[in-house]
Amino acid sequence: MQDESLVGGNGNGNNANGVNYEAAVLKRYGDAAQEVEACLCLPVSYDKSLLNVIPDEIIEKDYGCGDPSKYIREGETVLDLGSGSGKACYIIAQIVGPKGQVIGVDFNPPMLELSRKYQKSIGDKLGYHNVEFRRGKIQDLQTNLDLVDDYLKQHPVKSVADLAALDEYQAKIRRELPLIPDNSIDVIVSNCVLNLVRPEDKKALFAEMYRVLKRGGRVAISDIVSDEAVSEHLTKDADLWSACVSGAFQEEEFLKAFEDAKFHGIQIEEFQGEPYQIVEGIEFRSMTVTAYKGKEGPRMERN
Repeated sequence: MQDESLVGGNGNGNNANGVNYEAAVLKRYGDAAQEVEACLCLPVSYDKSLLNVIPDEIIEKDYGCGDPSKYIREGETVLDLGSGSGKACYIIAQIVGPKGQVIGVDFNPPMLELSRKYQKSIGDKLGYHNVEFRRGKIQDLQTNLDLVDDYLKQHPVKSVADLAALDEYQAKIRRELPLIPDNSIDVIVSNCVLNLVRPEDKKALFAEMYRVLKRGGRVAISDIVSDEAVSEHLTKDADLWSACVSGAFQEEEFLKAFEDAKFHGIQIEEFQGEPYQIVEGIEFRSMTVTAYKGKEGPRMERN
């Protein structure tokens, strides 16, 4: 694996309070790609007919809290943020069919290795290949980290001049070979992942979702939310953060994040009654939200 401190962030992967959230998430989900961790997020029931072509290894190592695939239609181009084992991508691949496309983006090498392991065999069973997995951070959908990895193998960073060259290369690929181009996606889905992003990167995350969607495109996001603000000392607990707890949005703030990023038609599709966890009296539960892009810009006068 490359040195993650060289790519994005504040140079060391730490939050302003000194917690290295990215390292905690990488380790926990890297381990969970090797051995099943039952306590990560919530069990979800999917359409069983869509699971027949998916190997048990992928199904067992899927971690989520909802089913955004219910909001997908045939022929669409779908982006899965934090695609993990690839289970949702392979389910959605069957819904969109051969005329559709599914792109999974994940930051974790062991998870990407697992999702790509069965890519050809699942496509062969379906009779078409419409799924691909790309390595990147979901709050930076311009930087293709597989390309950065390849660059670092040929040009290891050993000096300040090398670091400047790396920065220049990243700027070039973001401009010329973005991981996800502007206005290219019909639907974005995500399942219990947005809460794992560092606090200072969450605004950029919503802006990136908006950037890559086509006008009229939409999101279907399942995530963990809290009924009240999470105490500061809990946000400093890396174990609680990587367990999809202390990084949760407060319910109202989750909806406001979509609004602030210019989404419209924001709707709560599902809201879990029973909490996923209760920590120090704060209730954490699953919520699924849909929202749309495309209301901005000059309006046509229709009298």
